[in-house]
Amino acid sequence: MERYRTLIVDDEEMIRNGIARLVASCGEEWDIVATLSDGQEALDFICGCNGVIDLLITDVKMPVMDGLTLINEINRDYNFYCLIISGYKDFQYVKTAMREGAVDYLLKPIDRDQLRERILEIKGKIEEERNRNNRWREMEQQSERLKLTEQIQLLSYVTSAGLDITRLGYWVEEFPKGSYALINFSLDALPVKTRDYKAKDWAAFDYVVENIIKELMHVTAMEYSGKSWCWRGENTDYWAMLQLPLSEDRGTFSQIVKHAAGDIQAAIREYTPFTISVSASDTISDLYMLPDSIRQARTLMNYRLINGGNQFHSTCIERDVMLTAVPVTDKKLLQLGYQISQAIEQASEDSAVKSMRELFHKLEGQVDPAAIQRSIQNIYLSVLMAGNEKEIEEGVLEEGLRLIKRAPNLQDIKLIIEQAVKKRIQQVKTLRMLENPGPLEQAKVLISDNLHEELTVKRIADHVHMNPTYFCRYFKTQTGETILDYVTRMRIDKAKALLADPSLKLHEISVLVGYQDVKYFSGLFKQSIGETPSQYRKHVYAKIESC
Repeated sequence: MERYRTLIVDDEEMIRNGIARLVASCGEEWDIVATLSDGQEALDFICGCNGVIDLLITDVKMPVMDGLTLINEINRDYNFYCLIISGYKDFQYVKTAMREGAVDYLLKPIDRDQLRERILEIKGKIEEERNRNNRWREMEQQSERLKLTEQIQLLSYVTSAGLDITRLGYWVEEFPKGSYALINFSLDALPVKTRDYKAKDWAAFDYVVENIIKELMHVTAMEYSGKSWCWRGENTDYWAMLQLPLSEDRGTFSQIVKHAAGDIQAAIREYTPFTISVSASDTISDLYMLPDSIRQARTLMNYRLINGGNQFHSTCIERDVMLTAVPVTDKKLLQLGYQISQAIEQASEDSAVKSMRELFHKLEGQVDPAAIQRSIQNIYLSVLMAGNEKEIEEGVLEEGLRLIKRAPNLQDIKLIIEQAVKKRIQQVKTLRMLENPGPLEQAKVLISDNLHEELTVKRIADHVHMNPTYFCRYFKTQTGETILDYVTRMRIDKAKALLADPSLKLHEISVLVGYQDVKYFSGLFKQSIGETPSQYRKHVYAKIESC
């Protein structure tokens, strides 16, 4: 039964109680939430219950706060119906009461039949408004469901292999602003017993897996006031995208995603005969970078061939893929592997050869064959990933890993890696010969001149008259780094120069390089340079004084 919450305010106790009895006699659906003696008590009560009342019956003249002031105060924040009961016949009171929102004005002594009649009229108004609000909420929910369905369809198109999303136009405008992470779920090698499964068995398990992912991603999104989208991929793949309205560092978001992935993996192990591997892209704030996230998530999933199934693979920044995705003890080997990848992205064969020589010289000093195999496998994977604008060609990774495992000595392994490096460098050079460098220089000038402003991918791409998604690929092909990483690097470089000026305060420098939040700027600076802006400034001053 619908309840109608009623608050009665009058400075005369006998009248308050009489009104309460009259309202109660109109039906048990009328709930007298309180009877109070002045407007201030009523205002405190209403604010304390967040304005959850349907009808206010109040006198006009009362101590502390009168009825008209009370109505005016609560009208600012809450919606309700108001019935004025007063002994004053002055029309000015009536006029003011109606202007403040009263639905009627009754004079004392109260006519019981007239009050009941007004109460029933107000009940009808309340019911009508509730029905209208319910219909509006249903329409909003239906609209949200339709919007979510359209967004999921769009994301499904974007993650489909071979789709040219440059034709989708400004599709990211359909999504809220915030930080995003793309997550790929892929069932591991299926148990032998699944060979006897019928179509209905697979349909049931597919439903369970998809709903586990959808439900637990939704729980995570709600916990951090964000949103999530989940959809089916190809074969035994599933995708999810998590959006959080965060300004924290990328590592924080990565930990949130890792925790959610762990819950999903545990639930799938509990309720199905499967295990599932998870790979998560780096955090992005501009959805035009989503194609890069797709490639990154798919590439990270390749680590399953090295580490086995039921693992979580992610990275906070691209250059740390090997450090975070695979536990290898010798970080120097990983650093050399990263240098080789960078040389490939810059199409520098000399640099790649130099790093490879140092790498294999160091490997010759290793005594653990398993450690050597693990290091080589990761470096080979990083070579295939370097500068790759598409997914790794089907079978190339598997064949390369097979040759590495079967190689009789380190020299043969070196030849395999060397051939892969040279092939990737040649591919990168070929791609760049086909591109026109003009838009790249225009973009760099725009960035350099506007580091203090908001620089979105869309703004930069519009400036050079290119589709944002295509421009992201174009920029990385030309430079070896993403557009957002380039903007961040330019801002940090500018900040380093500004920090040498003692007249500039830290928050002023933060704004000058495009960051309104000085705490976020300081964290990003430390992540890039290895020390806080204040520490860096002290070192700069020390060098100047020593000269």
